[in-house]
Amino acid sequence: MKKSYLLIVLSLLFLPLTFSYGQFLIENFDYSAGDSLTQHGWLAHSGTSNAIFVTSPGLTYSGYPSSGIGNAATITTTGQDVNKQFTPITSGAIYASIMVNVASAQTGDYFFHLGLANTTSIYMGRIFVKNALNGNLSFGVSKTSISASIQPAYSDSIYNTGITYLLVVKYQFNPDVADDSVFLFINPAISTTEPSPNLKHGASANNDPANIGGVYIRQGGSSLASNLSLDGIRIGTAWTEVVPVELTSFTSAVDGNNVILNWSTASELNNQGFEIQSSAQGNEFATVGFVNGNGTTTEAKNYRFVDKNLAAGNYTYRLKQVDFDGTFTYSDELDVDVTALVQFELAQNYPNPFNPSTTIKFSIPLSSNVSLKIFNTLGQEVSTLINQNMESGTHTINFDASQLNSGIYFCRLDAGSYSEVRKMTLIK
Repeated sequence: MKKSYLLIVLSLLFLPLTFSYGQFLIENFDYSAGDSLTQHGWLAHSGTSNAIFVTSPGLTYSGYPSSGIGNAATITTTGQDVNKQFTPITSGAIYASIMVNVASAQTGDYFFHLGLANTTSIYMGRIFVKNALNGNLSFGVSKTSISASIQPAYSDSIYNTGITYLLVVKYQFNPDVADDSVFLFINPAISTTEPSPNLKHGASANNDPANIGGVYIRQGGSSLASNLSLDGIRIGTAWTEVVPVELTSFTSAVDGNNVILNWSTASELNNQGFEIQSSAQGNEFATVGFVNGNGTTTEAKNYRFVDKNLAAGNYTYRLKQVDFDGTFTYSDELDVDVTALVQFELAQNYPNPFNPSTTIKFSIPLSSNVSLKIFNTLGQEVSTLINQNMESGTHTINFDASQLNSGIYFCRLDAGSYSEVRKMTLIK
């Protein structure tokens, strides 16, 4: 299954707890902070001073497969530019993604683009950012070089520094000599259906390239460019190729000294199955089981695994989703406490305050009808997380509040005659 601050995606797909895997290149900057990119397979093609270095921590974006995996790369202005090559694409469409956090911007320059394979003079699909008149950021895209008569297409100036955004860039090969197009998606909906782009650009003074086979990071002009960090570059040839396994939930429950893991997928592509990996008391992860996948399917599938006869303590679980071709990726992690005695309890969500997701944990000593809901300060229900019969034990669920506004919310657990409320703070 080919696998989910500012995230640029040259056409990637993202879903809550999604697995995705870029077909041609994945770069998570999972190297030591302080290393230069040229120490790790990137080639310098312009400039000799002010190299691009790996910095810590890496960037995060909810639901994106490369979120929080490695470190990041930080670029400034006027310095070394680098590139990495991949198998050239000659027709159809190419998609790439990246997380980016802009610290400051100026009048506008490009910092990321695609290019002709093994050539450092033909650049396509350029991504721009500029400081707008209202003090906010605008993102832009151009098919290739710009001039007085050919300018980038820019978004509305509604974006801010210091925030992670998701962008998707798509380069579309068309049959005639000079009719290719570039599209930019800004914070696209996490879905297997490719949404409408925010921006499109097709103007060019040059003929279309014969192929696209390189990805480039650029430190722009001293009076034009931005200071930013970028992370999680992924490149593929289809929107669905980068998110083949759509993991819609991953939850845990404790029944005595057994941990019950449940997860669901909305669709799968080339999925051999899931390794269940566990880390006890903060030690290294080890594989404790394997559950077969369903190959390729667009139907929702449910999975279950029980890790039995555990000693009391803290355990962390993750899923390693494996394709038939051996490629793999990891899910988010779940922390589980196995205790000798379970009683009714709704724990305080963690982290709190949170943005945009948090973990909610509760315990029930016997099988019960459980309702777990989120309310705003007006007492209005804004989300139902659970409304079903649950097994006894300690349960953990992730709550994604990306669709809610900043503010105070209340989480209420009802299980049998037991009821408890916890206050939560969402800060965006």
